[in-house]
Amino acid sequence: MASLPGWMPILLDRINWGCSTSPWFIDLADEKKIYERGRSILFDLWPYIRELPRNISAVKQALPERMEAARNLLTQLSDDERKYQSLFKNQFELVNLTVEEVEAAPIHESTQALCNMMIEMCQRRSYVEGIHAIVAAELVATMYSRSSLPSYEKFFSPPAYQPELIEDGLAWVRLHAKTHTRHAIWMKRMLCDVEDYSGNEIPEAAEEILSAFMRVWQCPAEESRLPSPVEVL
Repeated sequence: MASLPGWMPILLDRINWGCSTSPWFIDLADEKKIYERGRSILFDLWPYIRELPRNISAVKQALPERMEAARNLLTQLSDDERKYQSLFKNQFELVNLTVEEVEAAPIHESTQALCNMMIEMCQRRSYVEGIHAIVAAELVATMYSRSSLPSYEKFFSPPAYQPELIEDGLAWVRLHAKTHTRHAIWMKRMLCDVEDYSGNEIPEAAEEILSAFMRVWQCPAEESRLPSPVEVL
């Protein structure tokens, strides 16, 4: 099997940089700010999470018959039974929010831009661009979860919070922080099926989704970021 495309390590490096510079993660590391930041993150992410199954399903329906690995992965991610969404909404109770409150809140401009870009790449462009958008989005979700989970685990703990409330409220973050070996294999095969080059340039769709997430995360301009050795090469 061919190796992953050369742009993947660069994408991961940039997501890591986003985690290290975003006010989100700075506040999550501060016991005095984590609760309010956690609440605001739910408002920022819910409109995107709400529309994600529809976007993934659109890409899955556009796949050529030959792309079995992609179909397997996207079937899992499309969340037809809304299991992942239910886990995400369990976070609301943990920070004293209701679904109605989150649904009624105005959508932040950066979140709306992210939602619009996902619709563009997944529903209006080719399935290849949709795949690149989904890959970027899934890697962002993984890195967000791995970066935030230690802070959440420390803050939301007994006796201040009931064990059942903690278990339900952190289930989405814990799930996305895990390594899912089968998903990783399918993703690798999926990318091998669509890649026709081994260069280091991040595909447009992945670049656009990454940039949109960076704006949601309130990261500084990437011009301030020093390039990694991989990018220099």
